[in-house]
Amino acid sequence: MGTDLTLEEVRRMAANAGLTQLTDQHLQQLLRATQVAQMRRAAMPTADLTPADEPAHVFHLNRHDDR
Repeated sequence: MGTDLTLEEVRRMAANAGLTQLTDQHLQQLLRATQVAQMRRAAMPTADLTPADEPAHVFHLNRHDDR
């Protein structure tokens, strides 16, 4: 799926996701948003990334006993 995505393809994808009541205006917005997301994703340098490059979000709670 490239940036040459068509309105009909977006309409079909939306219907497959259960979004059957979107207006043409909504579908146009979804088309533009999808195209921008695809362009941004394509511009990211991901060829040399490995699973170890995935950021880890680690939370640590300090225990404070005031008793």
